[in-house]
Amino acid sequence: MPPALTLPPTAQAACNGVGQVRRKEPRRKVLIEARLRDGTDWDSVHITDVSPRGLGMRAPRAPQRGSYIEICRGPHRIIARVVWAERESFGVQAQDVIAFDAIAASAEAAPQPANDRRLKPREPSLDEQEQGSRRWSRRLEFAALTLFACSAAFLAFETISETLSRPLNLVAARLAGSG
Repeated sequence: MPPALTLPPTAQAACNGVGQVRRKEPRRKVLIEARLRDGTDWDSVHITDVSPRGLGMRAPRAPQRGSYIEICRGPHRIIARVVWAERESFGVQAQDVIAFDAIAASAEAAPQPANDRRLKPREPSLDEQEQGSRRWSRRLEFAALTLFACSAAFLAFETISETLSRPLNLVAARLAGSG
């Protein structure tokens, strides 16, 4: 019969009696939005639990186990290594102690890194420039036509008013003279 396997004392202390390994540090369940950089790509993620040196996270695409990532929330940056990954859930171990209260209190839910290209104003495409030019030309044409129509209406009013006022003035003068 082969000898029974025994666990080292540290491994025995980490087991909860049914063969499952307990976590070394207590975790806090949370739901915090953040940004994740894996290589050169940025994605939105949700932090689901936090411990002093680790995070549980969910993202549309989990990074590969063993890869190093950067997690950003507001001004806070966490550099971590992915220790496990399944579908869209994964866990990371941080290089430094995580300041949970500062991260949770951060006002920015989805931070934008300083080198994010989305912060820079982009040049409009040729189609956008053409559409903008057409809008301005339509506005200018409408203003010119409105001004022309108002001027024509004013001139017509003055002409009709003058034309009709001559005979009425004559009638008024004769009625005043005969009375």
